[in-house]
Amino acid sequence: MQAVQGQRQKAKAAARRGRRRGGAGTAAATDGRAEFRELFVSLIDPLGLHDMEKCGRIAARMVEVSTRSGYHTGVRMASLLSGIFADAADIVDRPVEDGALHQTTVAYRVMRAALYGTAVSYRGGGDCEPVCGLEELGRKIAVLRSEADAGRARLRAADPPGSGLRKFDALYKGKVCRDVVREDVEEIRAHHVAAGEDPIFPPEVKYLDEVFEEFRGGLSAADMVAMERGKWPPEGYELVKIDSAK
Repeated sequence: MQAVQGQRQKAKAAARRGRRRGGAGTAAATDGRAEFRELFVSLIDPLGLHDMEKCGRIAARMVEVSTRSGYHTGVRMASLLSGIFADAADIVDRPVEDGALHQTTVAYRVMRAALYGTAVSYRGGGDCEPVCGLEELGRKIAVLRSEADAGRARLRAADPPGSGLRKFDALYKGKVCRDVVREDVEEIRAHHVAAGEDPIFPPEVKYLDEVFEEFRGGLSAADMVAMERGKWPPEGYELVKIDSAK
């Protein structure tokens, strides 16, 4: 009888130890996911996103955090980000004379577009895992890198070398592609700061075609008169310049 009771006590003690270990493991996994999301959100800073070296370090940290906490999907997403940032760095770190300014602009736009929604979700407590979206982003950046390589080869083969550089790009000769775009981003960020808005997650701006879509069939006579007098867009809207290639 005593032997049976002793076995039961040992079994209960082992179960308690197992529950404690399981609880600690669950807590570690939860903490790991939370840190992963915080790191992901930090990528969206418009100035930070223009520093591929910094983004690469953040992605490496995300891999480390996910691996330690057993968050396998996080490891996959972070590994994809590491490859994306490495390919993007090879584009944006080129001198303007190599002809990659257009690919740099597009690379930053598609990266922010792909990461922004997930960052907003994570900041609000969401739990999305955009593996497919990151895979698609990786393919887009790889295509842009190939285009940049081909453009550089054409410029170097021209007679004289570099003579095929676009007139717009030639205005920025002597600069690195990332720095040209960064200057514009800094100006936009300063505008948001001056307006008292969040420079990392600023209010969504409506493009002109969206304004027209909203007012289609419902534009008042007063709005039409105001538009004719140059008072456009209506109050509460903002005109923004968009890339013509978008």
